[in-house]
Parts: sequence; C-alpha cells; structure tokens
Amino acid sequence: MPTPDDAALKSLEGVTLSIRDLLSRWGFRIRDHASVPQIRLDLTNVGLTTVPDFATGPQDVEVEVVPIALKCDAGVGTDTGDGSTEKDSTDAPEEAVGKFPQTAMRVQDLPCAHRVTSITPDETLSVAMGRMVEFGYSQLPVIDASGTLHGVVTWASIAHIHATGRRMCLASAISSEYETVNDAAHLLPVLPTIRAHEFVLVRAADGRVIGIVTSADLAGEFGTVARPFFTLGEIERRLRRCLGRVYDDSDVQKVHKKRKSVDEMTFGEYIRLLDDEERWAKLGWAFVDRGHFIGLLGRVKDVRNTVMHFNAPALRPEQLDLLDSFVFMLRLYDPDYRGTSTD
Repeated sequence: MPTPDDAALKSLEGVTLSIRDLLSRWGFRIRDHASVPQIRLDLTNVGLTTVPDFATGPQDVEVEVVPIALKCDAGVGTDTGDGSTEKDSTDAPEEAVGKFPQTAMRVQDLPCAHRVTSITPDETLSVAMGRMVEFGYSQLPVIDASGTLHGVVTWASIAHIHATGRRMCLASAISSEYETVNDAAHLLPVLPTIRAHEFVLVRAADGRVIGIVTSADLAGEFGTVARPFFTLGEIERRLRRCLGRVYDDSDVQKVHKKRKSVDEMTFGEYIRLLDDEERWAKLGWAFVDRGHFIGLLGRVKDVRNTVMHFNAPALRPEQLDLLDSFVFMLRLYDPDYRGTSTD
C-alpha cells in the first residue's frame, strides 16, 4: 500500500484511532525500523504527530493525531536552566534500562502463521503423502478452490486407515480433529492448545486459513524471539556495572539533572555520558577507541528500541551478530559477573 497523500494525511488531524489502525493506513502490520520512521516522517511533513507517541505501547492503545505545535504547547520538553533540554518521558521513544516490553505477542507475529501448504479434496492420498514427505510436514490442510476448509490429513489419520482396514483414499484420511485460532489472538493463551494437538490452523479475519503453527515451529521461534531479550538483558547489566563503578551522581547529572545514578539512565544518556573525553578517560579502557565504542552503543540502542517498542519478534542476522559481539566486548571489562547479581 503506498504512503497516503498529503490530503489523506491532513484529514487525520483530530482523529483518534488505535496504533494498529494507524499502521494499517500505510499498509504496515508491525512497528519496526522501516515502518516507524516512515510514518513519523510523513506525519511531520504535514505538521502532525500523535499523542501519545505511536512508537510506544501496545498496538491496541489509542492515539490522537494532533498538530506538532499543539504537542509542544502541552509542555513536552523543558529547559533545565543550564542550556540543555530534558525531554519529558512521554516524548522519549527510549525507555530506561531494565524495562522490558509489555506488548503481548500475537499469533500473527509468528512467520509460520502467514504460510500454509494445502491440498484440494479432488487430489489423491498419494499426492498428499508425497507433499508431506517433501516438506517434512506431519499434517496437511484440505482446502478447496473457494477457500473452504474440509479437514486435515495427518500421519496419524493415515495410520488409522490401515488400522481400521478402510479404503486407502484421501476422503478416508481427512480428519476433523484440529483446532483453529484467529491470527490476531494472543499467543500465550494458545500455547496449551498447540501443545495438546501439536498444531493449530490460523484463520484471517475473513475466515481464510492462512497459516499453521506447530509445536516444532514454536521450538524454533523460541530461540529467535528469546535470544535478543536475554542478550540485551546481559548487555544492560554489564554496562550498568562498568559505568556505575566509575561515574558518580555529579557525572550523571551533567547529562541529565533529574538522574541520580547510572542505573536510572537510558542508553541515549549513556552515549552522552561517554561522548566526553574527560569522562571517557575515567573508564580506563586505554585500548578501546571512544568513537568506535559509542558508534556500536548507538547501534545497540537502536536494536534495543526495536525490541522494546516495535513488537518485531525476529531481528535480522546482522542485528543479532551486533548484540553478540557487543556483549562479548563487555565481558572483557566485566569479568566478575556471574549472573547472580540482583543489581
């Protein structure tokens, strides 16, 4: 779907809608490194923004599209009195460290929920079995040309034909023992159903079967989804420990007057803290280039914000590699960390 034209964008002024609905105006389903900047830029170009910021919070939260000047008049951003400006927390797309996402994962966030291999009722059982072997599937939906679901062929239903001595044909192998879920359903409540039946079929809002989620899919997705959270958590803890050893409240308050310790700072504030030659020297990392480290930290911050706010369950390989290399670097400077600290 193309970007809405200026007239369509300006017509949004004063409109209250859910974040999910706002994304759909651009044809986006999730917030990520592509959708959020595009929407923000398009709105800014016509003098609009949203309150609260559409880049944070669950997608079912409602936001109001308002003129940028109105948001500024509301007092977002205050003068600190020392020439710097501190943004109000509602305006900052980055949350403080240690606060992980509250957005619930939905079935539609799994890639497998958007792909399905099926067979039609007029094909043969041998074709069905061949397709299952070819793709390594344990089940195959039977869907006709109109999109109507007739049932599911499984290895268990095929074995049942042999056990009962029935005629070996597709009609005999079609089973009605399956469960369907809506693609917009929250994932966690669906997990017991997947565990009990080993799979669920996924329906779109119009009733079409658009995907299938199996126990094997969940096992594979867990590593993809969980890995960034665990790695980012380790990065945050190690970074806080490294910086907390050398920077006191006077250093912190030169970056943000309202912060009292390193533990209260955001990643963006860490960058500003370290982007000073005298403060950097206090770390004692003689063989680390300050500019290179700050550049890496900035990239980690962007990945972290994607995980925190954009509800994108899968990161690109290069983003995962960045997190791995950065945490490896921090381990060299925080060697006494044993994963048991409650800091």
